[in-house]
Amino acid sequence: MKKLLIAAAVIAAGYYHYNNSGANLGAYADDGMPRTILFATDQCGNACDEMRGYLKRRRVSFEEYDAFDGGSGHELYEKYGGTGYLPYIVMGEQRVTGSDRGGVISSIAAEFGLDEVRARERKALQRNFDANGEARVVMYATDWCGYCTQARKYFADNGIDYVEFDIERDRSAKRDFDALLGSGTPLLYHGYARMSGFNKSEIGSKLDL
Repeated sequence: MKKLLIAAAVIAAGYYHYNNSGANLGAYADDGMPRTILFATDQCGNACDEMRGYLKRRRVSFEEYDAFDGGSGHELYEKYGGTGYLPYIVMGEQRVTGSDRGGVISSIAAEFGLDEVRARERKALQRNFDANGEARVVMYATDWCGYCTQARKYFADNGIDYVEFDIERDRSAKRDFDALLGSGTPLLYHGYARMSGFNKSEIGSKLDL
């Protein structure tokens, strides 16, 4: 039964991802530098293999623990807010769940600075801040996307200012969307916080509503 539950969690991870504050518990070394921790398990298969390889290609130094080993790895997983989905990455205060490579880009920028991401990614992420460096809400969208329509209504109903980029009409926006590994619309940001798709609960959490 335990193996079936693990397998179900791993399968779900390929389709579901989000950032989790883990009770706002940050992972930092004694010198204050962010730690990057990858939680995986043998049953995770390709999803964990791909994320492990992606971190290596990004030259991110990381520790790896088995999230379901029944011992210290599982305790650490729970400590940092793990909820059953794998792979799960903790980077400082950032959380990335599932095969969300775009979330890794945002986490690197948030914890290590924009100089640590690629030039095109840096340019795209700079859209998420105003001239004073304050985080703003950005939505990559299309005019036919039903969830984009719901997001617009949600922002209007809650008095949330946002900037919208149409990835079909704005070539520069499409290049930035691609650089950030967008795979569907709406792709939402508040500063470095990334939200793929329209989820009221997630948006409310990210915007402290």
